[in-house]
Amino acid sequence: MATNIFSIGQSALAAAQAAQATTSHNISNATTPGYNRQVVVQSTAGGINYGYGFVGQGTQVAEIKRVYNDFLNKQVMASQTTASSLDSYLSQISQLNNLVADTSAGLSPALQDFFKSMQNLASTPNNDAARQAVLSGGSTLAARFQSLNDQMAQSRTSVNAQITSSIGSINSLATQIQELNQAIIKAQGSGGGATPNDLLDQRDQAIADLNKIVKVTTLPQNNGSMSVFIGNGQPLVLGDQVAQLVATPADDDPTRLQVSIKTSSNATILLPDGAFTGGSLGGILQYRTETLDTAQNTLGRVAIVLASAFNAQHKLGQDQNGALGTNFFNVPVPSVVANIKNHVALPVATATATISNPSALTTSDYRLDYDGFNYSVTRLSDNTKTTSATMPVTIDGVDFGSAGMVAKDSFLIKPTINGANGISVAITNTQKIAAGTPIVTSSNAVTNMGLVTSGNTGTGVVTSATVNKAAFAPNSTQTYTYSSGTNTLALTPPPVGNVMVTTTAGVTTPYTPGTAIPYSAGATITADGVSFVLSGTPANNDKFVFSPTPANTGTATISSGTINSSFTATTLPAGSKLSFTFDSTTGTLATSPALGTAPMGTVTVKDAGGNPVLVTPPNLPFGPGYSYTTSTGMSFSITGQPANGDQFYVSPNTGGVTDNRNALALNALQTANTIGNTSFQGSYSQLVSLIGNKTNEITVTNKAENARLTAIQQEQQSESGVNQDEELANMIKNQTAYQAAAKIIQAASDMLNVLFTLGG
Repeated sequence: MATNIFSIGQSALAAAQAAQATTSHNISNATTPGYNRQVVVQSTAGGINYGYGFVGQGTQVAEIKRVYNDFLNKQVMASQTTASSLDSYLSQISQLNNLVADTSAGLSPALQDFFKSMQNLASTPNNDAARQAVLSGGSTLAARFQSLNDQMAQSRTSVNAQITSSIGSINSLATQIQELNQAIIKAQGSGGGATPNDLLDQRDQAIADLNKIVKVTTLPQNNGSMSVFIGNGQPLVLGDQVAQLVATPADDDPTRLQVSIKTSSNATILLPDGAFTGGSLGGILQYRTETLDTAQNTLGRVAIVLASAFNAQHKLGQDQNGALGTNFFNVPVPSVVANIKNHVALPVATATATISNPSALTTSDYRLDYDGFNYSVTRLSDNTKTTSATMPVTIDGVDFGSAGMVAKDSFLIKPTINGANGISVAITNTQKIAAGTPIVTSSNAVTNMGLVTSGNTGTGVVTSATVNKAAFAPNSTQTYTYSSGTNTLALTPPPVGNVMVTTTAGVTTPYTPGTAIPYSAGATITADGVSFVLSGTPANNDKFVFSPTPANTGTATISSGTINSSFTATTLPAGSKLSFTFDSTTGTLATSPALGTAPMGTVTVKDAGGNPVLVTPPNLPFGPGYSYTTSTGMSFSITGQPANGDQFYVSPNTGGVTDNRNALALNALQTANTIGNTSFQGSYSQLVSLIGNKTNEITVTNKAENARLTAIQQEQQSESGVNQDEELANMIKNQTAYQAAAKIIQAASDMLNVLFTLGG
């Protein structure tokens, strides 16, 4: 019996030692990442039936158990990968948000300063300093676009660097997990099936570290190993096989790194960005796709639309040299990149993209494909596909074209990506700023008889010249030529009615058209509404030429003229003049070139309600508020009611150095809805708001997820973590148990000594 007690004491001593060693192990690993608390699980060693009952044989250590809650661990993993993704996303988008919303370094101040310089130019269009300020403001605005784009490009480079770094970490952790798998299999085999707790902790920690980078799913195997999958179920660790991830340039965009996985046959399979929904890698890819791409394209669109709209209006103006305006800004062209898998045989496929309607641009990229029969253009932002058997096609303000494509060829087209980077000021000479408008309008404010007597050698003098609008044929000319041999005047062209001559004695005599008119000094001559007194002694062949322009007497006024893109430098040459004369009988405007030749082509006439009708001159319908646009690119409107014979003119602007009409039109672009239903500033403000709201959304979500993660980790640690106070209490308890076990052995020894003494 004493021997049995001795064995029982030994088992108790061994159990106490194991418990104390386990407690010490817990305490020493209290701060070890991924360590799960271990406990000694004891069981009875059974008993021996001595007839009077079973006598116990002591205790045995059944196992060293790892306190591990798989449910809580999976919750921690799920929350951790989400939190890591949000942390990564927030880190990047916060920088972008600070960039675009900066009140001093953002785009808004540069836009305001540029249009402020334009307002100053409109106030003083002939001031060289004001003109130089416009060029400087334009250059500053372009530089601001470029600076913002450069920082976005740096963010894109940073994303590529983080992808490369993440892939390196993933590959390293995958190898580590595979090695731990092998170690666990070996340990379980040599340990009689005992669980290698520390190795399991190390593997779980490696998987947790991997899960922070990329969301993983795991599948335990019967041999104790753990299979690890990423993305859409791509195996990363499977048995003793470890897949390797690589960073590869996109087939259609060499500047954009993507994640691919190498198979056992060394083939490379692309993993789409959308496959990564968690971890820091997923967050950085999501940031690039959702925010960075949109932000850079939006900034580029603002630059392109601003430059295009400003150029279009600037070319409708007139510079200080009297020439039509040219492009003020250099407008970047879309990016067109061929897929590296396109065919290489001649002819090599090409694609083109031309922005035809900047205001219709979106912030999306596009992919042009050909299947051998049809072309398809896919808007990548929403995967809307447009199919056509022929090219070119126009989509969202972009003309897409191609040549030489064969089946499976494709191109990636980014209409706005280069916008902010490529914008620049195209002119350097202040005189080239087109602040004026090439045409001027006018009407007859006073009567002008248009008398010309140059070349006369006699003393003939014209006085009391007047014109009767009711009888005068608008734009007509009368030439009186004196003949000394007959002392008569010849009128050309012959008048419509009789020529009436009233002498100083008051005698009036009519002369039929074409009849020589006797000259009587001081007599009043009247023909076709023109009346004058001729005195003195004219010389032979002296001429008196009348080209009257009678003053308007109605209430009508003509607007300031404008031009459109159909207007050219030869449309209204110097010395030409378009005349529009109101005929009250027909209610129309009669048109004619007053001087020189200035064809106007057909005219689009719009009534006050904006309803158009195409009319061929010379007679144009009239009504108050009607507007007129010639097919040669000139426009004006007439308001009020003209009187019969009232005339209105359109002439070339020959002295427009102080003209500010086009400068005012350029200023109006600041608030015009040039980008869809908003302005330049409005579109940029939308970008600032979009990024700001997204930043706030990620910030709030990130705080909530990290709070959730902390709560789950605390719950998990409360069960599996090491509590120093608890372990200290266990250490004392184990020490007491050890001492008690020693007492059992001592008692057994004393009993044996007594037996030995009795036996002696």
